[in-house]
Amino acid sequence: MSISGHQYFFHQYLQTARLFTKRLNDQLAKHDLFHSQWAIIYYLKHYGPSTLVDISNYLNVEKPTITRTVTRLQERDIIEQIPSDNKREKRIQLTEAGREIYNTCIHHVSEFEEKVMSSVSEDELKIMMKIFGKMEHQLQHE
Repeated sequence: MSISGHQYFFHQYLQTARLFTKRLNDQLAKHDLFHSQWAIIYYLKHYGPSTLVDISNYLNVEKPTITRTVTRLQERDIIEQIPSDNKREKRIQLTEAGREIYNTCIHHVSEFEEKVMSSVSEDELKIMMKIFGKMEHQLQHE
């Protein structure tokens, strides 16, 4: 059985993404976090108070999944709900503890990412980013 270049690319991409997430989870486990939780913490740190819909759209994850993850983070006092003009939407932000966790974890995550990318040149990274941008555009307009 022969596979096309596109098939091989997507197979390799998915295998790499799964391995990356698994290894990132290993790093985050030191702080009792998972990648899905880190993604929300990271988003809130960089974009500020947001609705669950905003986060869901940004991460391309279904809202019920975001709701479950947010609930776990609220139980740990990492995020908190804040008042909103619209009573039907839930706005959240990082707590002080959440900001501390971000500040601790970002160093470990950055070191991990740098190690993963250590054999990739700046030119190769630019090419990959251009390719991923084209793919994302195609997927959004499908």
